[in-house]
Amino acid sequence: MKSKSLFRAVAAAAAFAVIGTGIAGGGAIASAAERPADGLIGEYVFSQTTGAEVPNTATGDGAVGPATVVNGSDARWTGDSLTFTGGGKTSGANWVRLPNDILAGETSATITTEVTFDASMKSTYNFLWNIGNDAPTAYYFASVRDAARTAITTSSNAGEVNARGSALDAGRWYSLTSVIDGEAGTISFYVDGVRVAQAATALTPASITDQSLNAIGRSPWPDPFFKGEVSAFRVYDRALAAEEVAAVSETDAAIHADEMTAAAQAVLDGLALTDLEVDGNYVALPTAGGRVSWTTSDPAIVGADGRVVQPSEADGPATVTATATASVRGVTATESITITVVPTSDEERLDAVSAGYVLPPVVVSGSVLPQPAEGTEVTLQNAQGIVIAADGTVTAAPGTGSGTGTAAGEPVTGTVDAVVSASGFPEATVTKTFTITVLPAEGTQQLLSYHRTPTSENEANNADVALSMHLALNESATENPTATDWTPLNENYGIFFPKTSVTPPADGTSDAIIRSLVNPTVFRTADGGYGVIATRTARGGGSDGTAVSSVLVATSADLLDYDEIGLLDLGETNGVNAPHAVWDSSAEHYLIAWTDDSGVAKHTTVADLADASTRGPVVAGEVSALPSVETAAGIDDYVPGRSIPVDAETVVALEERFGRIVNTGYTPFDTVEAEVGADASALDLPGAVQLDYSDGSTGSLPIASWDTTGVDTETPGTYTVTGTVKQTQYPIPFADERADPSVYKYDWNGTTKYLMIATNDLYGSNIEQQGAAKMPIRIADSITGLSDAAGATEIDLLKRGDTDAQGNVMTGCFWAPEYHEIDGKLSILFMPCYGQNPDMWSGRASIMQLKQDASGADLDPAVPANWTKPEKVLRADGSDLNQVAGISLDMTFFEDEKGQAYYIWQHLGALFIATVDPETPTRLTSEPVRILAPEFAWDNTIAEGPNVINHDGVLQLLYSGSTVGNTYTTGLATADASGDTDLLTEAAWKKLDYPIQKSGVYDGAWQLGTGHGMWSEDEDGNLIYVFHARTDNNGLSGRDMFVRRVHWSAEGLPVLDMERTEELASPTVTLDVVVTGTEPEPTVDVDRIAGADRYEVAVNTSKAGFADGSSTVYVASGAVFPDALSAAPAATVAGAPILLTTTADLPAGVAAEIKRLGASKIVIVGGTATV
Repeated sequence: MKSKSLFRAVAAAAAFAVIGTGIAGGGAIASAAERPADGLIGEYVFSQTTGAEVPNTATGDGAVGPATVVNGSDARWTGDSLTFTGGGKTSGANWVRLPNDILAGETSATITTEVTFDASMKSTYNFLWNIGNDAPTAYYFASVRDAARTAITTSSNAGEVNARGSALDAGRWYSLTSVIDGEAGTISFYVDGVRVAQAATALTPASITDQSLNAIGRSPWPDPFFKGEVSAFRVYDRALAAEEVAAVSETDAAIHADEMTAAAQAVLDGLALTDLEVDGNYVALPTAGGRVSWTTSDPAIVGADGRVVQPSEADGPATVTATATASVRGVTATESITITVVPTSDEERLDAVSAGYVLPPVVVSGSVLPQPAEGTEVTLQNAQGIVIAADGTVTAAPGTGSGTGTAAGEPVTGTVDAVVSASGFPEATVTKTFTITVLPAEGTQQLLSYHRTPTSENEANNADVALSMHLALNESATENPTATDWTPLNENYGIFFPKTSVTPPADGTSDAIIRSLVNPTVFRTADGGYGVIATRTARGGGSDGTAVSSVLVATSADLLDYDEIGLLDLGETNGVNAPHAVWDSSAEHYLIAWTDDSGVAKHTTVADLADASTRGPVVAGEVSALPSVETAAGIDDYVPGRSIPVDAETVVALEERFGRIVNTGYTPFDTVEAEVGADASALDLPGAVQLDYSDGSTGSLPIASWDTTGVDTETPGTYTVTGTVKQTQYPIPFADERADPSVYKYDWNGTTKYLMIATNDLYGSNIEQQGAAKMPIRIADSITGLSDAAGATEIDLLKRGDTDAQGNVMTGCFWAPEYHEIDGKLSILFMPCYGQNPDMWSGRASIMQLKQDASGADLDPAVPANWTKPEKVLRADGSDLNQVAGISLDMTFFEDEKGQAYYIWQHLGALFIATVDPETPTRLTSEPVRILAPEFAWDNTIAEGPNVINHDGVLQLLYSGSTVGNTYTTGLATADASGDTDLLTEAAWKKLDYPIQKSGVYDGAWQLGTGHGMWSEDEDGNLIYVFHARTDNNGLSGRDMFVRRVHWSAEGLPVLDMERTEELASPTVTLDVVVTGTEPEPTVDVDRIAGADRYEVAVNTSKAGFADGSSTVYVASGAVFPDALSAAPAATVAGAPILLTTTADLPAGVAAEIKRLGASKIVIVGGTATV
């Protein structure tokens, strides 16, 4: 930390001198804590009336130098602020240059700004201040556009870590504070001294190594200059604590004491307070979202929280004075009203008590019914079809659907009477008859609805995601309602998100209309379906004003898809928190309960969730309800919610939609038959295996090889052969710094090639691309061959300086290129941009096509000259697609089943569609129609990157939402592909309410910002999905390309994040080969040895057997055969031939053979009588 300084700001001190004095109009400034001096290295109080240098009133060794007003004018000084005129980046608008290296090397920092801004800043990109340099790569900043925020990045906008608040009001003075705490690893944003957002980050001011252009009112992007006023700007080299930030806010509020007083009085004026007469146990004392507090002259009759104790009829009415105090940053204003409380009767008390007692319409066998609220006494009796024990345990009656009334069986519906009385008045009762369905314990699970505490976008739990309805299941909770072993659905990601507060306007969605929710609760509706009730918030969790009186309501038939009804006004004026609802089958209305901002429990009734006119009065007091689930092991960052039982069928549907789908086996192969003698290596074996999955879906993968070595085709029988499944694993990542990727299976004049193209996202710089903007392509014989790992080479099809068809010089962007075949020509749709310093707003959706020779054959796509010059795609009349802001991008092409061709693209942050004639692909043939605008927090403000495929007659439109970076997500919209539906209408497209692909853990590592994908096909006909995600692979910071196979669920939804082990449980499969037929007789080779007589036969036999001679020879009589036979064993042992002779003479041929053999020993067999 740099050295400390003391407060010596004379001008500021003069402004603060009013602290503690009375203010005209009933306002007062409370005694404010002095702003902290410890760690203050820069303090710029804009109280002068002339000059361009703003002194630094912080002192000490660590204090930095003065600030300088650029393009200044004395006319812009007001005496307590500097006016920033605003204007385009190239205009002469004023801004303030801060000292270089103001936070260099610092791991923590706090920056506070006392500011008011022009209304134009709410919708225009702007930087309130910036620590960094003139390049939009590494910077630390704050902005008041849409939802005010602070952020830090070292990898351009894609890497921004945001702490985002809510939309602010133009023309009002705010204290805006950014705190980076390096030790805690957080960045926080404060508004008027109150923390409104926090995010985890490893980045610190020291990460911004180049701090050569630090500024107030100037952005490193081509954004306009800031327009508004700044009174004070402070920089600390440490992280201030929350109370210190609040002290700075109160200190600076004194500069504008009159405005603060008027604001406090305006809060009271907005309440339109009048004297009241109260006939009930509660009076609404509005708190204006916590800005107003109350005191009363008689708290025993009317409490500060609005609770009322009505006098008896004998005592008559009571009169109480209630005083409201509004506070704005420590400045207060007060106003008093008179409240007259009318007496009540015992009967009226009983009516209020009975309205607050209800039994849930659906329970699980063995569960205990909720107890009545304090002050209520209930007796349950006359149960029909169900059994209710003395302790409230409910089961089905014997002989009904469950058979035994215990665990197994079908749901049973019965009734029970509840006799209700008020404590202390047992003689007055009300009987309510409830209809209850009892679910069997077997298969039933508890369903928990909740939201999460936001943490970080780096774990897909930023506020846009955390503040939505999440669901979890619990098997054991049916028997133990306090069980804590929960299994989150959808990887603990949101399932129901609220829509924008209004339909997105024609010029696009803004943060100001994005909404989130907290405290969602699922309940049963009257028709047996489900409802959702929650408190709606502004984006980021701040108040959007509706929680003062209303709740958000939605319905669902199956908990898979939701219909948002909208806001329901409960008649509250003091805030609706943690609402929950239950269908009262006795009274045939819904009981809705909540706590107000003062912590008072309240409830009301409503017959129709869509009609506030059917609502009853607001009543203070607890109601009978199942308690909230305070802890839930297995759920990270859990905020307590409530649970209801759901039947086995619903459990299965939820697990199949929001759980993991895994391979459970494969369809057995038919037996392969082969005839005896067949070639085993040539057997006709299957080329693919049909795989079975846990949700009932199927898929297939090719068989790489069959091992038939164990098949003996010479022997009949059954043999098992093993096949190895081909499960191609693509490199992760597939290609570095390649965003918006497209892979295309291309038939190049009869030869299959694979083409790849993508946005060059070098270090996240995708506009000017480090001054070397280009559009690279890759060509290979396989998809894997396109990867970095395969050493794929690139051809720069376009580069900075190339010209389009009109001769305009393209200097950057080359965004979101896609391959398509249009009118039989290989085509690329993309967006170039123009200008010496390329400006993305100059970009227009364009097309270029591969040329063909005279015979119609495609030229080589690797040769840039073989492509036509890019041409803009325009409306039929030749005008721009986007006639508001000019820019159009992310264009895709598809056809319906009747051959009608369409373009879909992005402009004004939404998706537009139009028809096109492929023969004239540069002109639309219909007017653009908006079919999809971002309307949820998860796809906030931009819907882009469309790509369409026809799957089983359904057009599957992928698109990307949220800002490019770690929060990028993929949405899905579907439509009829037949050609019989008018696709040029928003109603033709059904949008999924949650992302089909999101940031998450894949292959053991986080993949963040997944999106902008394209359908494609691999070598084996499998559908694949190529997309980008944010990584720091190889030390790079741009978006990288990934490739995955697509699985189709049993519902027909694409599964884009199936793990390899989920896709294939075993790498091998088996089948039986049956060899049939008769085993052949053995075959023998036959040779013949012959001669003229027996003597010659013996000679020839010797020659055949002893071609190389023999040292021994046996000679026997040719006339006495027994002698020759008896000699055979001895000759065999000796390895010698047997020759034959006559009795008296040795035949000449025999003599010659003995000589040939070279025998040194002759054995004569027989006596002299024979030889």
